[in-house]
Amino acid sequence: MKRIGNLFAHIVAPETLHEAWLAFRRGKRSRASVHRFEKTAPGQIEQLHRDLVTGTYRPSQYRTRVITRPKARLIAAAPVRDRVVHHAVHRALAPVFDPSLIEHTYACLPGRGTHRALIQFVRNARRYRHVLLLDIRHYFLSMDHDIIHDLMARRLKDKSLLALLDRIARSSEGLYRDPAIAARLGLPAGFPPPGRGLAIGNLTSQWWGNHYLSGLDHHARRTLKIPHVQRYMDDSALFSNDARQLAEARDDIAHWLHVHRGLRLKNPKARVRDTGESFIYLGMRVSRSGMAARAEAMARMERRLNELALCGTREALERSTASFAGTTLQGWLG
Repeated sequence: MKRIGNLFAHIVAPETLHEAWLAFRRGKRSRASVHRFEKTAPGQIEQLHRDLVTGTYRPSQYRTRVITRPKARLIAAAPVRDRVVHHAVHRALAPVFDPSLIEHTYACLPGRGTHRALIQFVRNARRYRHVLLLDIRHYFLSMDHDIIHDLMARRLKDKSLLALLDRIARSSEGLYRDPAIAARLGLPAGFPPPGRGLAIGNLTSQWWGNHYLSGLDHHARRTLKIPHVQRYMDDSALFSNDARQLAEARDDIAHWLHVHRGLRLKNPKARVRDTGESFIYLGMRVSRSGMAARAEAMARMERRLNELALCGTREALERSTASFAGTTLQGWLG
């Protein structure tokens, strides 16, 4: 595989950083942090360029919060300055790496997403008799920084760029070791160990999360000969007419994940299921007949709109209503 060089100079160029800033701020200009950056954007971008060129750039501290729905997760928001760098990196590297993904991986890619993944799941359920659903235990917390470096170094030979990527990946060190955060997330003592874990909230984290399991997709298709593999981040669905093939694949995949990515399946004994059943997949209820919103999601939407109607601002209510009507409901109906 040919390795690519000379991308670092392009990524850190002022015009590239300016384009990344414009891409990042789209739809976010009403946010206070974005508004503050915008007032001095030319000077901020010039200083960012100098810091990157001289190697003095260091990611700043994250702003964190724990969300509890649909499950407890730590969301870490980087400052605007760092997110401009994330966008610049992603805009340069996505065209290099994304073509290597299988056509049925759906996270963080233009023209794909959860709704296309759900539609494909229904199609596969109608075509095959059996399905194996797999996901990863503590996926983002378990991702290994050295493995991320190796995956990037397979295609990139620019040492300055690899050093920048390492700094971004390792900026998550310590996020999960705060005792209060660990307790809210239900993490065991000492987890994640040093050298592991990415900040959920970074564009680069989502992009790395998609590529971290790309090798597994190809292994399942080429080596295990699974007829159809689809994946959304760490949620994989393997379809076949042969139940035994899927059961054997489950054990092989568990071994591959441990050896090559340092990961564990959430359910190592996941059951091979008949596609005539009803499934919860990507937060929706799906079956051969189609898809529908879960009762919990509908109740959550109703509670949110009622809360905003009683206590929220008119603008917040309008935004939420537009979001549900324009995105959520259209996705469910699609």
